[in-house]
Amino acid sequence: MRIERILAGIDLAPDCGQILAYASFFAKAAGASLHLLSVFDYLVTPPTYLTPYIGEEKRIAEEKFHVWEEKLAAYGVPAVREIMVGRLSESLATAVKRTMADLLVLGFRTHAFRRSSSEGLVKGLQIPVLAVRGERAKSAGIGSLELKKLLCATDFSESSEKALKTAKMLADSFSAKLTVLHVLPSQALEARVDRKNDVDISRQERLTRAKDGLGNFLKNSGVEDSGVIEEGDPRRVISSFSLEYRADLIVVGARGLASLKGLLPIGRVADMVLKSAPCPVLVVH
Repeated sequence: MRIERILAGIDLAPDCGQILAYASFFAKAAGASLHLLSVFDYLVTPPTYLTPYIGEEKRIAEEKFHVWEEKLAAYGVPAVREIMVGRLSESLATAVKRTMADLLVLGFRTHAFRRSSSEGLVKGLQIPVLAVRGERAKSAGIGSLELKKLLCATDFSESSEKALKTAKMLADSFSAKLTVLHVLPSQALEARVDRKNDVDISRQERLTRAKDGLGNFLKNSGVEDSGVIEEGDPRRVISSFSLEYRADLIVVGARGLASLKGLLPIGRVADMVLKSAPCPVLVVH
């Protein structure tokens, strides 16, 4: 994965500085261009009587943009700005195609009873999406961000292979430590055995196969680290491990293996990680 063009979707609220901190950090590390987009989200075409209101909102947005542009320029990352009126998801999808962006950076919000716009964008767009979320992102500022620990979760699928290659590239660019995590689902193990002795034998055999599989997977991806194997529900273990490890960024594949051999598809895993991770998450398609 090469990052040459970055699109950052921002709403110009005070916390958009977090999104710009990550977007500018990636842009500077990769030598990529940065395009900023703010969308006035309307369900339908705004009626004519709202034109003066929209014009005033655009004027205020331009002033806010100017402030952020100065901060980005001082950091050494010039940016192109744009304001669009329309549906958020459609506007961002259009901007991704027009700018030929290699990476989309946006804030991530989730709702209890419905899918949020950010969730839909992460799943729908076929480019890597950096979802800025979690406690570790709250203190991020332009020029003060450091990414020293990267965590890549893998299930040995083609999607997670792409995620691992991306994570390795980023670790090299950021001079960061990369840890690769594979989670052996305990619930699948429990469903296959009845007696305790069988559990012990099955667990050892499965751990051995997992270690061999992870070793081969890392070797084929050119990663020298040995990796880490944990047991449990992948959707929860990844988030809890990243918290204990104090990861600055989690990298996962958008899709993974189907439910066979006791593995959960990383698509569902990515959903859970996005909603519970203590740090930003990069979803690789």
